[in-house]
Amino acid sequence: MNLCISVSKLLVLISLGLAVGACREMPSHQTSGSVNTQASQPNTSAEDAQFIKKLSELQAKNPQQDAQAAIARGERYFLCNAGRSRTVPGLKAEVYANAQGQCPTRCLDGVTDALYGEHHAKYLSAALEYSALWNQAMIKACY
Repeated sequence: MNLCISVSKLLVLISLGLAVGACREMPSHQTSGSVNTQASQPNTSAEDAQFIKKLSELQAKNPQQDAQAAIARGERYFLCNAGRSRTVPGLKAEVYANAQGQCPTRCLDGVTDALYGEHHAKYLSAALEYSALWNQAMIKACY
């Protein structure tokens, strides 16, 4: 069931990323014999480009080990969903509702309800997967 929810969230994020990409302004093309001297615009915004590195760094991490290390340091918290959700990835709503009083919720850097482009969409997808595994490891310490 959680896998189905995660897959559907991934599909929504990918769709949003594609929609944002489709909404970009197209470069102007001149139809006369003159040459277009405008410099080609990069495919990514500055905000979106930063998520190339963040995605690589996140993919190098192990959420279960990171959660266990946080617990060992006395840090107990859940990782949030993108947007304004009342749940967290990887946990059923009722499980989260019962445990959120013992463990606050934080968001990974870059997990927002705004979408900056295709790299950000890929990062959000990976962040939600990471968060789901983190939360499943963290729940044991939050009861």
